[in-house]
Amino acid sequence: MKKIYYLLFILLFTFSCKSGESELFEIDPRKFIENNITLSKIADDITYIPLDNNIPFTNFKYIITPNFLYVSAKGIGILKFSREGKLIKKIGNRGRGPGEFLYGMEFAVNEDNGDVFVLDPGKVFVYSQSGIFLRNIILKEYAGGFGFKDLEFYNSLLFFPDDIPRGDSKYNWVFLDSIGNLVAKKENSVPKFETNIEMQGSIYKFENKLFYYNYFNDTIFSISSDLSYNAEYLFAKGDHRWPKTNIDISSESNFFVQINKFFRPFRMFETKEFIVLHYSYLDKSALSFIEKKTKKSYLAFKFDAIPNSRIKTKACIINDIDGGMPLSDIKYYKENGNEFLTTLINTFEFKDYISGDEFKTIIPKYPNKKKELVKLASNIKETDNPILVLVKLKK
Repeated sequence: MKKIYYLLFILLFTFSCKSGESELFEIDPRKFIENNITLSKIADDITYIPLDNNIPFTNFKYIITPNFLYVSAKGIGILKFSREGKLIKKIGNRGRGPGEFLYGMEFAVNEDNGDVFVLDPGKVFVYSQSGIFLRNIILKEYAGGFGFKDLEFYNSLLFFPDDIPRGDSKYNWVFLDSIGNLVAKKENSVPKFETNIEMQGSIYKFENKLFYYNYFNDTIFSISSDLSYNAEYLFAKGDHRWPKTNIDISSESNFFVQINKFFRPFRMFETKEFIVLHYSYLDKSALSFIEKKTKKSYLAFKFDAIPNSRIKTKACIINDIDGGMPLSDIKYYKENGNEFLTTLINTFEFKDYISGDEFKTIIPKYPNKKKELVKLASNIKETDNPILVLVKLKK
Protein backbone atom coordinates (compact mmCIF):
# COMPACT_ATOMS: atom_id res chain seq x y z
CA MET A 1 0.00 0.00 0.00
CA LYS A 2 2.86 2.38 0.86
CA LYS A 3 4.38 1.72 -2.57
CA ILE A 4 1.08 2.68 -4.26
CA TYR A 5 0.87 5.96 -2.30
CA TYR A 6 4.47 6.66 -3.15
CA LEU A 7 3.84 6.08 -6.88
CA LEU A 8 0.76 8.32 -6.78
CA PHE A 9 2.79 11.04 -5.10
CA ILE A 10 5.48 10.83 -7.77
CA LEU A 11 2.90 10.95 -10.58
CA LEU A 12 1.12 13.95 -9.07
CA PHE A 13 4.41 15.76 -8.52
CA THR A 14 5.54 15.08 -12.08
CA PHE A 15 2.20 16.20 -13.52
CA SER A 16 2.20 19.40 -11.49
CA CYS A 17 5.74 20.22 -12.63
CA LYS A 18 4.87 19.67 -16.27
CA SER A 19 1.69 21.71 -15.93
CA GLY A 20 3.63 24.57 -14.40
CA GLU A 21 6.22 24.43 -17.17
CA SER A 22 3.53 24.55 -19.86
CA GLU A 23 1.84 27.66 -18.48
CA LEU A 24 2.05 30.68 -20.75
CA PHE A 25 4.29 33.52 -19.69
CA GLU A 26 2.20 36.49 -18.59
CA ILE A 27 3.36 40.00 -19.46
CA ASP A 28 2.34 42.42 -16.72
CA PRO A 29 3.70 46.02 -16.74
CA ARG A 30 2.67 46.40 -13.10
CA LYS A 31 5.44 43.94 -12.22
CA PHE A 32 8.22 45.40 -14.36
CA ILE A 33 11.26 46.27 -12.26
CA GLU A 34 13.45 49.21 -13.22
CA ASN A 35 16.66 47.26 -13.73
CA ASN A 36 18.86 49.34 -15.99
CA ILE A 37 20.06 48.07 -19.36
CA THR A 38 22.26 49.78 -21.94
CA LEU A 39 23.26 48.89 -25.48
CA SER A 40 26.71 47.53 -24.62
CA LYS A 41 25.15 44.84 -22.40
CA ILE A 42 23.36 43.24 -25.36
CA ALA A 43 25.31 44.36 -28.46
CA ASP A 44 28.92 44.51 -29.62
CA ASP A 45 28.90 46.61 -32.81
CA ILE A 46 26.96 49.36 -34.54
CA THR A 47 26.89 50.54 -38.18
CA TYR A 48 25.52 53.77 -39.69
CA ILE A 49 24.37 53.91 -43.32
CA PRO A 50 23.36 57.38 -44.64
CA LEU A 51 20.62 57.13 -47.26
CA ASP A 52 20.78 58.68 -50.72
CA ASN A 53 19.40 62.23 -50.91
CA ASN A 54 18.13 62.16 -54.52
CA ILE A 55 14.52 62.05 -53.27
CA PRO A 56 14.09 63.85 -49.92
CA PHE A 57 11.57 62.13 -47.66
CA THR A 58 10.25 61.67 -44.16
CA ASN A 59 9.95 58.01 -43.24
CA PHE A 60 7.05 56.08 -41.74
CA LYS A 61 7.84 52.40 -42.14
CA TYR A 62 10.85 50.51 -43.46
CA ILE A 63 11.66 46.90 -44.34
CA ILE A 64 15.15 45.39 -44.57
CA THR A 65 15.82 42.40 -46.81
CA PRO A 66 19.17 40.68 -47.53
CA ASN A 67 19.75 42.92 -50.57
CA PHE A 68 17.60 46.02 -50.14
CA LEU A 69 16.02 48.58 -47.84
CA TYR A 70 12.46 49.70 -48.58
CA VAL A 71 10.97 52.85 -47.07
CA SER A 72 7.42 54.17 -47.32
CA ALA A 73 8.09 57.87 -47.97
CA LYS A 74 5.20 60.08 -46.92
CA GLY A 75 3.47 61.64 -49.92
CA ILE A 76 5.91 60.03 -52.37
CA GLY A 77 5.69 56.24 -52.59
CA ILE A 78 7.93 53.29 -51.71
CA LEU A 79 11.65 54.00 -52.07
CA LYS A 80 13.96 51.08 -52.75
CA PHE A 81 17.60 51.45 -51.61
CA SER A 82 20.63 49.19 -51.81
CA ARG A 83 21.99 48.00 -48.47
CA GLU A 84 24.74 50.59 -48.93
CA GLY A 85 22.11 53.36 -48.98
CA LYS A 86 21.99 54.12 -52.73
CA LEU A 87 18.54 54.90 -54.15
CA ILE A 88 17.55 52.33 -56.77
CA LYS A 89 13.93 53.02 -57.59
CA LYS A 90 10.68 54.64 -56.53
CA ILE A 91 7.76 52.20 -56.52
CA GLY A 92 4.18 53.46 -56.79
CA ASN A 93 2.77 56.98 -56.66
CA ARG A 94 0.38 58.83 -54.42
CA GLY A 95 -2.69 60.04 -56.29
CA ARG A 96 -6.10 59.06 -57.62
CA GLY A 97 -5.10 57.76 -61.03
CA PRO A 98 -4.73 54.13 -62.19
CA GLY A 99 -2.26 52.26 -60.01
CA GLU A 100 -1.96 55.18 -57.57
CA PHE A 101 -2.75 55.00 -53.85
CA LEU A 102 -4.06 57.64 -51.44
CA TYR A 103 -1.96 56.85 -48.38
CA GLY A 104 0.17 53.75 -48.80
CA MET A 105 2.27 54.04 -45.64
CA GLU A 106 1.96 50.36 -44.67
CA PHE A 107 3.45 47.83 -47.07
CA ALA A 108 5.03 44.37 -47.32
CA VAL A 109 7.62 42.78 -49.59
CA ASN A 110 7.91 39.33 -51.12
CA GLU A 111 11.64 38.70 -50.71
CA ASP A 112 11.58 35.87 -53.26
CA ASN A 113 10.49 37.89 -56.31
CA GLY A 114 10.60 41.50 -55.05
CA ASP A 115 6.86 42.20 -55.38
CA VAL A 116 5.68 45.07 -53.18
CA PHE A 117 2.22 45.13 -51.59
CA VAL A 118 0.97 48.58 -50.55
CA LEU A 119 -2.01 48.85 -48.19
CA ASP A 120 -4.65 51.53 -48.79
CA PRO A 121 -8.20 51.79 -47.39
CA GLY A 122 -10.08 48.68 -48.55
CA LYS A 123 -7.49 47.45 -51.02
CA VAL A 124 -3.88 46.50 -51.71
CA PHE A 125 -1.83 47.78 -54.63
CA VAL A 126 0.62 45.20 -56.00
CA TYR A 127 3.80 46.24 -57.83
CA SER A 128 6.65 44.26 -59.37
CA GLN A 129 10.23 44.76 -58.18
CA SER A 130 10.76 47.06 -61.17
CA GLY A 131 7.85 49.24 -60.05
CA ILE A 132 5.23 48.13 -62.58
CA PHE A 133 1.66 48.17 -61.23
CA LEU A 134 0.27 44.63 -61.43
CA ARG A 135 -3.17 44.58 -59.79
CA ASN A 136 -5.42 45.51 -56.87
CA ILE A 137 -6.62 43.16 -54.15
CA ILE A 138 -9.98 44.16 -52.65
CA LEU A 139 -10.27 43.70 -48.86
CA LYS A 140 -13.60 45.21 -47.80
CA GLU A 141 -15.43 41.92 -47.29
CA TYR A 142 -12.86 40.76 -44.71
CA ALA A 143 -12.25 43.77 -42.44
CA GLY A 144 -14.39 45.35 -39.71
CA GLY A 145 -14.38 48.94 -38.43
CA PHE A 146 -12.31 51.21 -40.64
CA GLY A 147 -10.50 48.37 -42.33
CA PHE A 148 -7.09 46.74 -41.98
CA LYS A 149 -4.27 48.93 -40.64
CA ASP A 150 -1.33 46.62 -41.29
CA LEU A 151 -0.14 43.65 -43.34
CA GLU A 152 2.74 41.20 -43.55
CA PHE A 153 4.05 38.80 -46.17
CA TYR A 154 4.54 35.35 -44.66
CA ASN A 155 4.93 31.87 -46.15
CA SER A 156 4.08 33.17 -49.67
CA LEU A 157 0.82 34.65 -48.33
CA LEU A 158 -0.50 38.03 -47.25
CA PHE A 159 -1.43 38.30 -43.58
CA PHE A 160 -4.00 40.91 -42.54
CA PRO A 161 -4.70 41.34 -38.81
CA ASP A 162 -7.89 43.03 -37.64
CA ASP A 163 -7.39 45.14 -34.52
CA ILE A 164 -11.08 44.67 -33.58
CA PRO A 165 -11.62 48.42 -33.06
CA ARG A 166 -15.28 48.03 -32.14
CA GLY A 167 -15.71 44.31 -31.74
CA ASP A 168 -17.60 44.22 -35.05
CA SER A 169 -14.82 42.43 -36.90
CA LYS A 170 -15.51 39.09 -38.54
CA TYR A 171 -11.99 37.82 -38.05
CA ASN A 172 -8.91 38.20 -35.89
CA TRP A 173 -6.95 37.78 -39.09
CA VAL A 174 -7.10 36.45 -42.63
CA PHE A 175 -4.51 35.02 -45.01
CA LEU A 176 -4.87 35.76 -48.73
CA ASP A 177 -2.73 34.55 -51.58
CA SER A 178 -0.92 37.11 -53.75
CA ILE A 179 -3.91 37.21 -56.11
CA GLY A 180 -6.43 37.90 -53.34
CA ASN A 181 -8.02 34.49 -52.72
CA LEU A 182 -8.89 33.66 -49.11
CA VAL A 183 -6.62 30.87 -47.80
CA ALA A 184 -7.20 30.86 -44.03
CA LYS A 185 -8.97 32.86 -41.33
CA LYS A 186 -9.47 33.05 -37.58
CA GLU A 187 -12.94 33.99 -36.38
CA ASN A 188 -13.26 36.90 -33.95
CA SER A 189 -14.65 35.92 -30.53
CA VAL A 190 -14.76 39.41 -28.96
CA PRO A 191 -18.39 40.60 -28.48
CA LYS A 192 -19.32 43.90 -30.12
CA PHE A 193 -18.49 47.05 -28.15
CA GLU A 194 -18.13 50.79 -28.72
CA THR A 195 -14.99 52.88 -28.37
CA ASN A 196 -14.03 56.26 -29.78
CA ILE A 197 -10.27 55.63 -29.62
CA GLU A 198 -8.85 52.89 -31.81
CA MET A 199 -5.52 51.29 -30.99
CA GLN A 200 -3.41 49.30 -33.43
CA GLY A 201 -1.95 45.92 -32.54
CA SER A 202 1.43 44.59 -33.62
CA ILE A 203 2.94 41.96 -35.92
CA TYR A 204 6.43 40.50 -35.82
CA LYS A 205 8.37 37.54 -37.20
CA PHE A 206 10.72 35.33 -35.20
CA GLU A 207 12.24 31.90 -35.89
CA ASN A 208 10.05 31.21 -38.93
CA LYS A 209 6.86 32.06 -37.05
CA LEU A 210 4.51 35.02 -37.26
CA PHE A 211 3.28 36.70 -34.07
CA TYR A 212 0.28 38.97 -33.55
CA TYR A 213 -1.69 40.68 -30.78
CA ASN A 214 -4.34 43.37 -30.45
CA TYR A 215 -5.47 45.52 -27.52
CA PHE A 216 -8.72 43.67 -26.86
CA ASN A 217 -7.54 40.06 -26.64
CA ASP A 218 -5.36 38.78 -23.81
CA THR A 219 -3.43 36.42 -26.07
CA ILE A 220 -0.32 36.96 -28.14
CA PHE A 221 -0.58 34.33 -30.88
CA SER A 222 2.14 32.53 -32.81
CA ILE A 223 1.32 31.28 -36.30
CA SER A 224 3.32 28.49 -37.93
CA SER A 225 4.11 27.93 -41.60
CA ASP A 226 1.18 25.50 -41.92
CA LEU A 227 -1.04 28.39 -40.65
CA SER A 228 -1.89 26.62 -37.40
CA TYR A 229 -1.77 28.94 -34.41
CA ASN A 230 -1.12 28.77 -30.70
CA ALA A 231 -1.31 31.01 -27.68
CA GLU A 232 2.32 32.01 -27.04
CA TYR A 233 2.15 34.70 -24.34
CA LEU A 234 -0.53 36.51 -22.36
CA PHE A 235 -1.15 40.11 -21.35
CA ALA A 236 -2.20 40.14 -17.69
CA LYS A 237 -5.85 41.03 -17.10
CA GLY A 238 -6.84 44.00 -14.96
CA ASP A 239 -8.00 47.60 -14.88
CA HIS A 240 -4.75 48.66 -16.53
CA ARG A 241 -5.86 47.15 -19.86
CA TRP A 242 -7.24 49.28 -22.69
CA PRO A 243 -11.01 49.74 -22.15
CA LYS A 244 -13.84 48.59 -24.40
CA THR A 245 -15.69 51.85 -23.70
CA ASN A 246 -15.60 55.44 -24.88
CA ILE A 247 -12.94 57.76 -23.48
CA ASP A 248 -13.65 61.37 -22.52
CA ILE A 249 -12.08 63.56 -25.20
CA SER A 250 -13.86 66.78 -24.24
CA SER A 251 -10.52 68.30 -23.27
CA GLU A 252 -6.89 67.46 -23.83
CA SER A 253 -6.17 67.25 -20.10
CA ASN A 254 -9.04 64.80 -19.48
CA PHE A 255 -7.88 62.68 -22.39
CA PHE A 256 -4.30 62.31 -21.16
CA VAL A 257 -5.34 61.72 -17.55
CA GLN A 258 -7.45 58.78 -18.69
CA ILE A 259 -5.18 57.11 -21.23
CA ASN A 260 -2.12 57.31 -18.96
CA LYS A 261 -3.89 54.89 -16.63
CA PHE A 262 -3.94 52.23 -19.33
CA PHE A 263 -1.23 49.87 -20.56
CA ARG A 264 -0.38 50.56 -24.21
CA PRO A 265 1.84 47.91 -25.86
CA PHE A 266 2.89 49.77 -29.02
CA ARG A 267 5.36 47.29 -30.50
CA MET A 268 6.80 43.92 -29.60
CA PHE A 269 9.49 41.64 -30.98
CA GLU A 270 11.81 38.85 -29.85
CA THR A 271 15.49 38.01 -29.97
CA LYS A 272 17.04 34.71 -28.93
CA GLU A 273 17.56 36.12 -25.45
CA PHE A 274 14.78 38.66 -24.90
CA ILE A 275 11.14 39.54 -25.38
CA VAL A 276 11.24 43.27 -26.17
CA LEU A 277 8.19 45.48 -25.63
CA HIS A 278 7.81 49.18 -26.36
CA TYR A 279 5.01 50.33 -24.09
CA SER A 280 3.53 53.19 -22.05
CA TYR A 281 1.88 52.86 -18.66
CA LEU A 282 1.18 55.45 -15.93
CA ASP A 283 4.01 58.02 -16.08
CA LYS A 284 6.44 55.90 -18.08
CA SER A 285 7.17 55.14 -21.72
CA ALA A 286 9.92 52.53 -21.95
CA LEU A 287 11.43 49.54 -23.69
CA SER A 288 11.11 46.43 -21.57
CA PHE A 289 13.70 43.71 -22.19
CA ILE A 290 12.46 40.48 -20.60
CA GLU A 291 14.95 37.62 -20.34
CA LYS A 292 13.37 34.46 -21.66
CA LYS A 293 15.27 32.14 -19.33
CA THR A 294 14.81 34.01 -16.05
CA LYS A 295 11.75 36.23 -16.85
CA LYS A 296 13.72 39.09 -15.30
CA SER A 297 12.76 42.46 -16.77
CA TYR A 298 15.01 45.40 -17.66
CA LEU A 299 13.73 48.85 -18.61
CA ALA A 300 15.37 51.19 -21.11
CA PHE A 301 14.34 54.86 -21.13
CA LYS A 302 15.53 58.39 -20.49
CA PHE A 303 13.74 61.15 -18.62
CA ASP A 304 12.07 63.30 -21.24
CA ALA A 305 8.58 64.60 -20.45
CA ILE A 306 5.96 64.55 -23.19
CA PRO A 307 4.17 67.94 -23.47
CA ASN A 308 0.60 68.04 -22.09
CA SER A 309 1.00 64.51 -20.77
CA ARG A 310 1.94 62.87 -17.49
CA ILE A 311 4.47 60.70 -19.30
CA LYS A 312 7.90 61.61 -17.94
CA THR A 313 10.16 59.33 -19.97
CA LYS A 314 11.04 58.43 -23.55
CA ALA A 315 11.32 54.78 -24.60
CA CYS A 316 14.90 54.34 -25.81
CA ILE A 317 18.08 52.44 -25.01
CA ILE A 318 21.20 54.42 -24.12
CA ASN A 319 23.96 53.90 -26.68
CA ASP A 320 27.13 53.42 -24.64
CA ILE A 321 28.90 51.55 -27.46
CA ASP A 322 29.95 54.70 -29.35
CA GLY A 323 28.06 57.37 -27.39
CA GLY A 324 25.62 58.03 -30.24
CA MET A 325 21.96 58.90 -29.99
CA PRO A 326 19.78 56.82 -27.64
CA LEU A 327 17.95 54.42 -29.93
CA SER A 328 14.17 54.47 -30.11
CA ASP A 329 11.62 52.88 -32.47
CA ILE A 330 13.86 49.84 -32.75
CA LYS A 331 13.02 46.72 -34.75
CA TYR A 332 14.53 43.25 -35.09
CA TYR A 333 16.34 41.81 -38.10
CA LYS A 334 18.25 38.55 -38.59
CA GLU A 335 20.74 37.74 -41.34
CA ASN A 336 23.37 35.01 -41.78
CA GLY A 337 22.91 33.83 -38.21
CA ASN A 338 23.46 37.33 -36.78
CA GLU A 339 20.78 39.27 -34.92
CA PHE A 340 20.38 43.03 -35.25
CA LEU A 341 18.40 45.86 -33.76
CA THR A 342 17.60 48.46 -36.41
CA THR A 343 16.22 51.97 -36.63
CA LEU A 344 16.21 55.07 -38.84
CA ILE A 345 17.45 58.29 -37.26
CA ASN A 346 16.72 61.83 -38.38
CA THR A 347 19.85 63.74 -39.53
CA PHE A 348 18.76 66.99 -37.88
CA GLU A 349 18.36 65.22 -34.53
CA PHE A 350 21.62 63.33 -35.07
CA LYS A 351 23.69 66.48 -35.71
CA ASP A 352 21.97 68.28 -32.84
CA TYR A 353 22.81 65.42 -30.47
CA ILE A 354 26.46 65.20 -31.55
CA SER A 355 26.88 68.91 -30.80
CA GLY A 356 25.18 68.68 -27.40
CA ASP A 357 26.40 68.18 -23.84
CA GLU A 358 24.99 64.65 -23.51
CA PHE A 359 27.26 63.38 -26.29
CA LYS A 360 30.27 65.33 -25.06
CA THR A 361 30.09 63.89 -21.55
CA ILE A 362 29.27 60.25 -22.28
CA ILE A 363 32.18 57.80 -22.02
CA PRO A 364 31.46 54.94 -24.45
CA LYS A 365 32.92 51.46 -24.54
CA TYR A 366 34.72 52.26 -27.81
CA PRO A 367 36.07 55.86 -27.76
CA ASN A 368 37.39 55.60 -31.34
CA LYS A 369 33.87 54.94 -32.59
CA LYS A 370 32.78 58.15 -30.87
CA LYS A 371 35.32 60.06 -32.99
CA GLU A 372 33.87 58.44 -36.12
CA LEU A 373 30.44 59.80 -35.19
CA VAL A 374 31.83 63.34 -35.04
CA LYS A 375 33.26 62.84 -38.52
CA LEU A 376 29.95 61.47 -39.83
CA ALA A 377 28.03 64.42 -38.39
CA SER A 378 30.38 66.87 -40.10
CA ASN A 379 29.83 65.18 -43.48
CA ILE A 380 26.02 65.30 -43.53
CA LYS A 381 23.47 68.11 -43.64
CA GLU A 382 20.49 68.67 -41.37
CA THR A 383 18.19 68.28 -44.39
CA ASP A 384 19.69 64.98 -45.55
CA ASN A 385 17.63 61.80 -45.60
CA PRO A 386 17.61 59.57 -42.48
CA ILE A 387 20.45 57.27 -41.47
CA LEU A 388 19.93 53.52 -41.19
CA VAL A 389 21.38 52.11 -37.96
CA LEU A 390 22.26 48.41 -37.59
CA VAL A 391 23.17 47.20 -34.11
CA LYS A 392 24.72 43.72 -34.02
CA LEU A 393 23.62 41.73 -30.95
CA LYS A 394 25.98 39.55 -28.96
CA LYS A 395 25.85 35.81 -29.63
